[in-house]
Amino acid sequence: MSGKLKIVVSDFHLGAGPPDITQNPLEDFIADQAFAHFLDTLRAESEMDNKEVELIINGDFFEFLQVPAVDEFDPQRTYPPEAYRDSSPTSSVKRLDLITSGHSTVFDALADFIQVEAPRRRVTLIKGNHDVNLFWPPVKQRLREVLGAIGRRASLLLFAERYVSRESIYVEHGHQYAEQLNRWDNFDDPRDMDNPDQLLYAAGSQFAIDFFNSVERDQTWADSLKPLTALAWYSLEWDFSFAARMLLALARHMPAMGLGAGSQANESLEELCQQLGDAVGRQELSEHYGDSLGFRRDLHTRAGQMLVPAASPPGVFAWPTPPADESAIEIARTEIEEIHTSMRRVAARVADAEDARVIIFGHTHRPYLETFKDGTTLVNCGTWQWLGGYDPADADAWRELFTSHPPIEPRHRLTYTRIDYDAQNIPHAQLLDFTEEMKNISDEQVTLDRILGRLRQTLDSPDTQ
Repeated sequence: MSGKLKIVVSDFHLGAGPPDITQNPLEDFIADQAFAHFLDTLRAESEMDNKEVELIINGDFFEFLQVPAVDEFDPQRTYPPEAYRDSSPTSSVKRLDLITSGHSTVFDALADFIQVEAPRRRVTLIKGNHDVNLFWPPVKQRLREVLGAIGRRASLLLFAERYVSRESIYVEHGHQYAEQLNRWDNFDDPRDMDNPDQLLYAAGSQFAIDFFNSVERDQTWADSLKPLTALAWYSLEWDFSFAARMLLALARHMPAMGLGAGSQANESLEELCQQLGDAVGRQELSEHYGDSLGFRRDLHTRAGQMLVPAASPPGVFAWPTPPADESAIEIARTEIEEIHTSMRRVAARVADAEDARVIIFGHTHRPYLETFKDGTTLVNCGTWQWLGGYDPADADAWRELFTSHPPIEPRHRLTYTRIDYDAQNIPHAQLLDFTEEMKNISDEQVTLDRILGRLRQTLDSPDTQ
C-alpha cells in the first residue's frame, strides 16, 4: 500500500447540541465521543505508518435547518419558523457558532486531527442540502478559525461546493439526483437572485423548517427516514392523523417545486386537502381507509399526485401515473429503490465522464457498496445519526417507531468509506462500520485519548522545541 489514505463520512446532521435528545429533541447526533475516538484511531495509524490521511465529509455534516439564529440558545425552547429562515451570512455564522459550541468534542477532535507536518492530515468539506450555508465565505472563514486552519495550516481545510473529483475518486452528496423536493437549479451558487443576501432553500428545506421542526419535539425520529415522502406512505399505514398533517404541510410547499400544474391536478389536491384539514372529514377518511380496499387505492392515487412527483428523481417524474397498489408500505419501498436506481444511473455516467473508479454518495442514510461489471465501485457512506441503524426499506423497524412509546433506544451504525491505494496508485474502497470497535470503549477512555493526543501534539510542536 502507498503512503496515503482517504476516509469518507456523511450525514452527521450536527445540531446546536447538547448531544442528548432528551435535552434537545431537535439534535440528531449523539456520537461525539465515538467520532473523537474514530479520529484518534486514524491519527494513530497515520503516525505509525507515516501515512497521509484526508478526511472527506460528504455533505449534511451540519444541520443548519434545525438551529435557530439566536444569541442565547435554549434547547428546550420552541422557536418559531422565522428563527430558522434567515440564511444570510450573519445568521449562518451565528448558527455555526451554536453548532460548534454544542459539539465541542467533535470540533476539538477535528482540530487535533489536522496536521501540516508529515504525515500530513487534512479535512475536505462538501456541502449538502442541510448545510448549504457553507456556501458563504464568512461561514468558511469562521470554521477555519474554530479548527485552527489558518496561516500555515490553511491548506488543511478545503471546501467543495458540490463534489470532489480527483485520483479516480468522485465524491458528491447526491441530493441533486434523489427526490426533486431537495433539488436546486444551481447548487454551485444557491443564492436567491432576487435577494442575494439570502440562500434559495429547496422545497424540502422549507418543509423541514415549517413541519419537522415542530413535530420532531414529540416524534424525535420523524426526519430520519429518507426520502421524506416514504414517511408519508408509512404513516398512512400506521398513523393516519400524522399522515394527514404531513400531506397538508407538503401541499403548501408544492408551488415551490413548480409541480402540480394543471386544473385536474389542482382540483384533486385541493379536494384532498380540504378533507384532511377538516376533523370530521379526516376521521371519515381514516375509517374508510382501513375498511375499504377500493377506497385505499383511490386515496393512494390522489396522494400520489403530490407524493410521486415530490419523491421522483430528476427525469423520472411522470404524473399522473398513480401508485395503485393497496399497500402504502410497498409504495414507500418503491420510492426508496427508485432513488437508489437513479444514483446507480448517475454513477455510471460519472464513471465515464470523470474516469472514476470509486464513486461515493450520501444523502439517503442507507449504507451500501456495489461493484459494477467494469470494476467501478459505488458506495453510500450511510449516516452516524442516532437512528442511523434503521434501514429506510425495513418497514418492520419503522413500524416499531410509529407504534412504540418514547424513549427509543439509539440504533447506531457508524459506517464510513475507507479508500486505500495499491502499488499502482489505484484506489480501492471498503464500506466499514466503527460500531463494533466502540462497544468496548468507555467515554472515559476516549476523553483520556484526547488529552494524551493534545499533549503529544504540544510536545511535538516547533514552538516547544
